[in-house]
Amino acid sequence: PSDQRGSGSQYNLYANGGFNLGDGRFRSRSSFRQDEEGQQDWQRSNTYAQRDLTALKGTLTLGESFTPGDVFDSIPFRGVQVASDMGMLPDSMQGYAPIIRGIAESQAKVEVRQNGFSLYTTYVAPGAFEIDDLNAASGSGDLEIIITEADGRERRFTQPYATLGNMLREKTWRYSMTLGEYNAVDGGQRPAFAQASLAYGLPFDLTLYGGLLGADFYRAGVVGVGKSLGSLGAVSVDVTQAQADVPQAQGGQQKGQSVSVRYGKAFETGTSVRFAGYRSPTEGYRDFEEAVRLQDPNDYFGLSKRSKVEASVNQALGSRGSFYLNMSQQHYWGSSRQDKQMQLGFNTQHKGVTYGVYASKTLTDNYGENNQVVFTVSMPIGQTRSTATYSVTRNNDGSLDQRAGLSGNDGNLTYNVNANRSDLAGNNGSALVGYRAPYAQLGAGVSVGSGYRQASVSASGSVLAHGDGVEFGQALSETVALVEIKDTPNVGVLNAPGTLTNKKGYALVPYVTPYRKNRVALDTGQLDTSGDIDDGVTNVVPRRGAVVKATFAARRSEKVVLSVRLQDGSLPPFGTTVLDDKGVSAGVVGQAGQVLIAVNEGRVYSMKWGETAAQRCTV
Repeated sequence: PSDQRGSGSQYNLYANGGFNLGDGRFRSRSSFRQDEEGQQDWQRSNTYAQRDLTALKGTLTLGESFTPGDVFDSIPFRGVQVASDMGMLPDSMQGYAPIIRGIAESQAKVEVRQNGFSLYTTYVAPGAFEIDDLNAASGSGDLEIIITEADGRERRFTQPYATLGNMLREKTWRYSMTLGEYNAVDGGQRPAFAQASLAYGLPFDLTLYGGLLGADFYRAGVVGVGKSLGSLGAVSVDVTQAQADVPQAQGGQQKGQSVSVRYGKAFETGTSVRFAGYRSPTEGYRDFEEAVRLQDPNDYFGLSKRSKVEASVNQALGSRGSFYLNMSQQHYWGSSRQDKQMQLGFNTQHKGVTYGVYASKTLTDNYGENNQVVFTVSMPIGQTRSTATYSVTRNNDGSLDQRAGLSGNDGNLTYNVNANRSDLAGNNGSALVGYRAPYAQLGAGVSVGSGYRQASVSASGSVLAHGDGVEFGQALSETVALVEIKDTPNVGVLNAPGTLTNKKGYALVPYVTPYRKNRVALDTGQLDTSGDIDDGVTNVVPRRGAVVKATFAARRSEKVVLSVRLQDGSLPPFGTTVLDDKGVSAGVVGQAGQVLIAVNEGRVYSMKWGETAAQRCTV
């Protein structure tokens, strides 16, 4: 806090919970925010019950969720939906989530929103950042990124994105049917609507798709085709016709068309290209969200999108570095307003030193123009896992920011310390530390500058209740595995680094792929010498949202070395098998008659290397 601004606190809480019962699963996702003025906002973005429809390669959803974004833009709804689950199809059909990139001038908070719902919040160190683990709520739409600096300054930009997931193999279907009401985040208009979409893979690498969307005041239809161009990539084109009935004050009935083009290609040279373009040749075209807003005279914003373009190029340069270029642009009918964003990044390595250039340009009528260019040099420090970084940032007004930092990790501990000098904001510094505890990810940070001090703490983890008790672990994904090694603690799981089984012998594997064979392997490096696990590898194939159990058999025994002599003083033959009282192999005779055996409850062991009485003995 500073003397001029006083002090304040802000809180963010994200809760994802639910339960599984038989073939069904119940989930609820919510977030809580409280700003420095004490204003509280609790959102429930989706609460639903769901089960697989295996024969239809889809899922049934009841409650609050989002429509698919493969034909129409995704819509938050409250109702019932039957839709394909692309996770049941081959990997080549899987979805896409955008990478969020930006520049933080201090230890900043970054929040990502979609359809008004808060999806993600994290704290980042000063400099360029990227968020590549985002789980977007739908396959297309607009993401709003809010960067709040340590001194309270706020910057926003919008990142449109779209997938090229509408290509299907021959004789493959993709479908969705939704009936419900529009689930407005702000408690506004909640009109009933119905939506259906269908896609089918045709011969000659063609995919035909279409859909219908209807409400009392809105009707829309779309038809499109996708085509694989072989070595040139894939392209799709679709046309949407829409008609909206709006109050006379907003122009009465409006109708029009829009055309959308998408393209994608990954080249063997390491280059990947994506393009998505949307254009409405007639001013009367409205998408469903715009039509909903127009029903309320108090929420009339009057602008409809005229065109939208999103493009990205990524180039891997092997050991020499990488390059990327992202851009997006939106124009509106009847207004000079435009939203633009461009990001350019390049990095290369030479003799262990990494050089990088990052440039960003954003322009919106609401938040003005913002241009930044960053030059970065980083190098490892000695034989440690630390990296030293120096960067210079040129801001929109021509001012310069300089930053020197040290970051690294030591096992489960990560840290980032920075000192900054700004032409406008003066000197400031920050420190950020993270620790991966056995049952949670913990973080803390502090930032001190001219007239302000900021501190932050964070924690994320999970609680899983099952038939044999309650377990704690790292934050979980949608589908997880529960490792069970009865009463065998301190066994590691290679799928979850840093995770060990607890005293009861349980551990959580937070990331498991649904409808795929997942190899779960144990790390017995910290297992005590009295523990035996015969087979430390298993495979599980879970459904989406499942908590699948991976069970391993363990035995407790004492390890004993015997030096065996026969009654006549000779040694038993090398390689003779030693059997316990149940006839199970317990060891093998080695050199000099030595045997390493695992002693369980039994105390009598036998050896046999022939059929005569002289070729067998008991220990």
